[in-house]
Amino acid sequence: MGEAENVEINEPRAESEIKSKSNVVPVGIKVGSQRTVIAKGNDILIIETCVKEKENPITGEKDYVVGNEAAELYGDEAVYMLRGGLPGNEEEAELLKIFLTRIANEYGIPENTYVTYGIPSTEAEEGVNLFKKVVSQVPLGWAGKEVWNDSFLSALALPEGLGMLDRTFVVINAGSTTTDVVAVRKGEIVFSMVTGEVSGDIVDRWIKNEIMNETRGAVNIDLSTARSYKERYANLKEWKSIQETVQLFDKGLYSFRIDEAVNRPVERYLDSLVDFITLEFLPSLAEFNFKMYKKALESEFIMSGGMAEIPGVKEKFATKLSDALGVTITVRCPESPLTASARGALLISNLRVE
Repeated sequence: MGEAENVEINEPRAESEIKSKSNVVPVGIKVGSQRTVIAKGNDILIIETCVKEKENPITGEKDYVVGNEAAELYGDEAVYMLRGGLPGNEEEAELLKIFLTRIANEYGIPENTYVTYGIPSTEAEEGVNLFKKVVSQVPLGWAGKEVWNDSFLSALALPEGLGMLDRTFVVINAGSTTTDVVAVRKGEIVFSMVTGEVSGDIVDRWIKNEIMNETRGAVNIDLSTARSYKERYANLKEWKSIQETVQLFDKGLYSFRIDEAVNRPVERYLDSLVDFITLEFLPSLAEFNFKMYKKALESEFIMSGGMAEIPGVKEKFATKLSDALGVTITVRCPESPLTASARGALLISNLRVE
């Protein structure tokens, strides 16, 4: 998205295609590399952003299993088509279209909706164009649709809501495949940077390796299991001893600790995140706009995304960042950081429909 706040993709429609505005359903959708979050009314849907192609054994016809069902049935065989944050080619765009169309049907999301989408910052114009092409083809957003930076949207999920448009702040969107950091001044994204070197996926790989080391190679978990351990057991606020057991050849029932194997990588992740902000983002911001850099150091840092769900991460990150910068940094998280972008997007859609 670069520095643009939003990109409207409303398209002209014949009069017969335009539904009554009184029946328009506002929807907010954050299409994530790992999970897609849909906010509609008081409902929040969290769906794995994946597709598994399969063939009917009798007819030979091609079919697809999508979302949570695909993740549960096929695990690592399911294709997560947005590992780069946005579609990287026509094939990924086609999978995204299949995914969104199936999800809309399965969860009963009507066509006569106004949809605000949240997507990550990117310099890849092709990815943005492919995304816009996809959402123009799916049976959603007949009343209108627009695309915003998902990090910015997450700040609107704070109690201040649209009042955040009058503030200056920095958002750290700690996602599965990337971390997106944006500096916002009174509703304008002044500067943004994104990195794939600090991400939840990397933490999953570290957890997998930690368990291999802890068990001396006896236990080799897959990445989906590592992610499950992280989401279930990672806790920097209250570190408890947690045991896991597994049946092994020659050894029988084998027990090993997973709390250290999970929490150590999360601590390492925070160190990497602080390094990215202090050694890359802030120096680049200072070079680009020194006044904004100075203002950012006096402003709140808002943390969103899946990694921000881990208990104690916000507090530990605030301490590490304050120590690195030599100033006290205030860090806030919206309630349910994973769903914040979709809820902020819903706020925009509600505003459009009113």
